[in-house]
Amino acid sequence: MDHALAPHPPSCVLAQVSRARLHEYAARIAGTLPADTGVLNLCEDRFHFTATLLATAARRLPCLLPPNRTSTALERLAADYDPVVAVCDRPTSVSLPAVDATDLPESPPAKITESSIGFLNLIAFTSGSTGNPQPWPKDWQMLREGARRALQALDLTERRWAVMATTPAQHLFGLETSVIWPLCSELALTDHRPFYPEDIRRAIAAASLPVLLVSTPLHLKACLASSGKWPNLAAIISSTAPLDPALARELESVTERPLWELYGSTETQSFAWRRPARDVLWRLYPGAELQGDSDETRLTASWLPSPWVLGDNLEVHPDGRFRVLGRRGDLIKIGGKRASLAELNWHLNRISGVEDGCFFVTEQDRVGAIVVSRLPKIEILATLRRQLDEVFLPRPLYTVDRIPRNATGKIVKAELDNLLGRLRSQA
Repeated sequence: MDHALAPHPPSCVLAQVSRARLHEYAARIAGTLPADTGVLNLCEDRFHFTATLLATAARRLPCLLPPNRTSTALERLAADYDPVVAVCDRPTSVSLPAVDATDLPESPPAKITESSIGFLNLIAFTSGSTGNPQPWPKDWQMLREGARRALQALDLTERRWAVMATTPAQHLFGLETSVIWPLCSELALTDHRPFYPEDIRRAIAAASLPVLLVSTPLHLKACLASSGKWPNLAAIISSTAPLDPALARELESVTERPLWELYGSTETQSFAWRRPARDVLWRLYPGAELQGDSDETRLTASWLPSPWVLGDNLEVHPDGRFRVLGRRGDLIKIGGKRASLAELNWHLNRISGVEDGCFFVTEQDRVGAIVVSRLPKIEILATLRRQLDEVFLPRPLYTVDRIPRNATGKIVKAELDNLLGRLRSQA
């Protein structure tokens, strides 16, 4: 069956090739990998990425998915998993033994079959949004079962759609939706990753199949600035950060297509979904169950080896649907009053004219904020004052050109701390 893209399709064209072609390319990569080494999968092209995934499984080598491509992150992984070889299709920022996925021998030494992926040993990492990235091993059984349940929940198993993702495959959200789902269904794997909103719209319009767009709230918000229709778009999937229901309704109105939001983590994989334009509550995938109370909720899922205590506080309804109340470590208390940083960020980013923004806790146990906006600070504060208690108004409020987010839209704590240090020194 045709599930993968040719490595270098023409601009805005989703040209498919067969699984046999993917397996042949994976065999060529496998033939270049040394024994007894970790493999750092840095490929940005999803065809190369997936072929590398298959190659590491065939060679029974650990496949490392870095949380980001910074020198610090890559050097740390190289030290922790030494020896390491990188497989890449673009230059890297560190000096490592490397395999160029764009320049491989034509004759692979052995064949890779469909069953080879059963030996996958994948190590994903948390984003580092709350501290240092942490490793989380995944095997094929976990990923396949999670994908099967997600596809069942969203009725995607038999859909002949192409998956176009703006998120990197190294992030678990991008990995699940744009790589593992196509390997487990009729969805087509594509390597096209347009960045700018108009490029996204045009790529979808030119696709040979209806397109399932996988993206983040920050990217989808930018897509509203793209004028024109959205022909050939089948549906949208969002994750990595809470999606404003008003934004979801506007996107559905503009695109005339459904938007689904996924909920999960690196530790658990995705396990719930909702259509935020219509639903406040989340629905669990088949095979998943929640137990406990709002202070500690455990997830039991058919793809997890044991129950997992979630980092969020949930309000679980009798029918199994649930509401997310916020992260346990996200709650702040000032002057006897409580709020969550997620709630404050939601109000800040709803302001018309604020392109991006986030709150932070100051050393004086108050809150401050940084924004990307041309609005006068007094206008931002006046709008927030109508929504928030006075104690939660940001002091200070900094204006910056950009907020340091990774490729999935998450803020990396170390980079945010560095930015705040520079802003304080300038002030």
